[in-house]
Amino acid sequence: MSPVSRSHRRRAGPVLIVLAVMVSPLASLAAQPDPDILVNLESLQDIPAPEPMSIRPRLFAAYGALIAAAMLGILYLYRGRAFIVYWIGSWLLIAGSLMLLSQGYAEVRLGSVMLGLAQLLGVWSAGLMLLGGEAFPNAPLRWNTPLKVAAVTAVWFLAAPFLLPLTSVLATGPAAAGVLFGWSALRYLALTRRTRYVGSFLIGGGLGLMAVSNAAVAGAVLNLDWGAQTFDRLLAFNIVINMFVALGMHVLVFEDMTAELRRTNRDLAEANEEVKRLAITDPLTGCHNRRFFDEIERREMQRHKRYGAPISVVFVDVNHFKRLNDTMGHDTGDAILRMLGTLLRRQVRESDYVIRWGGDEFLLLLTCSLAEAQRKAGDLKRAFDRERATTPVPDGIGLSIGVAAVSPEAESLTEAIRAADSRMYGDKLGSV
Repeated sequence: MSPVSRSHRRRAGPVLIVLAVMVSPLASLAAQPDPDILVNLESLQDIPAPEPMSIRPRLFAAYGALIAAAMLGILYLYRGRAFIVYWIGSWLLIAGSLMLLSQGYAEVRLGSVMLGLAQLLGVWSAGLMLLGGEAFPNAPLRWNTPLKVAAVTAVWFLAAPFLLPLTSVLATGPAAAGVLFGWSALRYLALTRRTRYVGSFLIGGGLGLMAVSNAAVAGAVLNLDWGAQTFDRLLAFNIVINMFVALGMHVLVFEDMTAELRRTNRDLAEANEEVKRLAITDPLTGCHNRRFFDEIERREMQRHKRYGAPISVVFVDVNHFKRLNDTMGHDTGDAILRMLGTLLRRQVRESDYVIRWGGDEFLLLLTCSLAEAQRKAGDLKRAFDRERATTPVPDGIGLSIGVAAVSPEAESLTEAIRAADSRMYGDKLGSV
């Protein structure tokens, strides 16, 4: 199957799913009889009207919070981050608070305690939301300080209903939660500024509105003339805002996963590049090795033939290197080879290649004419002599260099390398 056909099939899949979902309601709508017919059918006159179903908004919102916690629990199975645990705890506490507020209590004292407990759970929920922002993305779970703060707030919200008017407790909870939500909003918006994540923006904006809403609830408690409709409107507003916060949490988790995947891919690419570099680099001198030469030979010959770019081969050898190793040790010999490798790389252009051919022999591939390569050979000898004057190189250690040009008819670099090697030995004999 061609790639185009596969692409069409992938695009057709979502369309077919949408059509399948829409077929049933559309067919039901098309099959509805004329309303006038229904009126004239006497057999339908006795069908009782459905009983109205009462929905308690707070209980409905509590179930929504439980669903949000469950969905985050599924994400935690894949992500396993501490901030998701804080979020799950926050949603569970929101659900518990709303469930307590949705109940009616016949006994005043019990009702006062339950309302205080509901306020306590709301404050704890806001605190966990703040901890989630501080723990993003990789901080571990920390419970010592949060548990101490939770214990102090528990004493207040569970004991205050017995000592103070109930309105003071009902106002303190939204006020404290509003402060924590505002603090959390600043934390997530700062994260948005640093990372440009959409999810943290949705969370921060939603929590900022939650801070305003809780402040309004605290004001409504202190001013009971606002009426029950005010609380219902604020509850509806909070439900909508919480939906955006829950959406932002899921978006933020996926953005974090995507960013980590990008970092992993980048690190993997850099590691692959490093492995490749090490595979084609001589570890002692830092020059390229024979494997690298095998990789570039065909490419350079194709460029030479296609564009007529001149190639010259320069063969470099260290005089009396074996005697140096025998008398002064291999450490001294390695130091001279490292010095020579650095010198050769410094003397050529970036488009040229310096290859350690083996032992104390180096091969240079230069994109230049034979005359220019011969001048470069003289420059290398003089540069080595200057370097030797500033480093502990024994007398009598110098360079022998042979140069050859690659002919336009050549199929490989073999002939030029053989000629440069031969001329290098001639230069060595002449310097003895």
